[in-house]
Amino acid sequence: MLLPVEQAWMIPDAMNASSSKTSRLVDNTEQFSSLCRQWRAAEYLALDTEFIRTNTFYSKLGLLQIADSNACYLIDPLCITDWTKFSSLLSESECCFVIHSCSEDLNLLFTFLKVLPVKVFDTQLAAAFLDMGYSVSYQMLVNELLGIELAKDETRSDWLRRPLSASQLSYAAADVQFLLEIQKLFQQQLADKGVLEWFYQECEQRLKIAPLFEDQSRWQSLYASISNAWRLSDKGLQILQQLCYWREQEARHRNKPRSWIAKDLDLLNIAIQLSEAESVSSAVLLENEHIDKRLIRRYSEKFLALAQGHDSDFIEIDRRLINTPLTPPLRRKLKSCQSFVTSKAQELAVAPELLGRKKQLQELIRSYENTGELCWEGELSGWRRQILDADISRILLNTA
Repeated sequence: MLLPVEQAWMIPDAMNASSSKTSRLVDNTEQFSSLCRQWRAAEYLALDTEFIRTNTFYSKLGLLQIADSNACYLIDPLCITDWTKFSSLLSESECCFVIHSCSEDLNLLFTFLKVLPVKVFDTQLAAAFLDMGYSVSYQMLVNELLGIELAKDETRSDWLRRPLSASQLSYAAADVQFLLEIQKLFQQQLADKGVLEWFYQECEQRLKIAPLFEDQSRWQSLYASISNAWRLSDKGLQILQQLCYWREQEARHRNKPRSWIAKDLDLLNIAIQLSEAESVSSAVLLENEHIDKRLIRRYSEKFLALAQGHDSDFIEIDRRLINTPLTPPLRRKLKSCQSFVTSKAQELAVAPELLGRKKQLQELIRSYENTGELCWEGELSGWRRQILDADISRILLNTA
């Protein structure tokens, strides 16, 4: 059955907003499925999730919030036994889901249901295109756009505890209460500014990125993200690659955070030890004061097997993936690229980080240094390339 949540909010008439929405708790599979069938006709739905990920690899869904033009619905996932209609709503309907900072929500939906929405409208991303900041919070948007201050007292709440308190339910309802109003405002502002097409390209990119979290082929390059991996020999990198791949499998299998399985620094030091020692054994690893001895006692035989290639074949390493420190000349070019991006962002009135973050510019510079060409892939493809290509190329070609 549907139960009203105690508190609702009225958006100021000055914003031409809709009347206050009723908030309802849905803890019945039949009712939820009926709503999903009803929502297939909606053009937009607001969506948010509350989850816990303190001691697990995968997030545990504690609450699913959806708002349509009439009401906010708080779906209790612990009571829902069949998600078929909701999965169909996400992956088969033409409904656009309005989400604030959608990446974590999309990741959760994909790992939980193995499906994603067909279309999303990310209000945090829209704010960046409208020069309101790169990582602006939902609370700030509601305050600035609608003049309403939202409580933050349940941010770190236990969303798996039952029963949920009235305060938790009110907080959760507020997280979707105003998203459709904000979407309507932003849609018009993005169109007026002439950046709506760029914005939707970015939203599509978020949808493309979400499934990659479960792409096992990408686990083979996780070694490249380990700090100071560039210092290792080729043999050390091969061992580190195997260690990172093993940790990824182990963390997922045991559903524990990566750092609970093994810390980055321990894996790096194990790779150094195993690649440089004349002979390797559990005893040798235990003698290394820079490696967690509990880790070695538990997994030493596994590490030795990986280092010797007994458990799997080595996959070819690629040093171009590694964040090797830039040389002084390349650091100067990076600084010039950053200055240009900041200036261009001011000209376009968008958040500078949206146009080009430091990490993205570093990767561009490294690819140019290695291949002589700019690698406009992934997030840097599309509209960013249109804006940056000519000037970034000029900066990198300048040998002064």
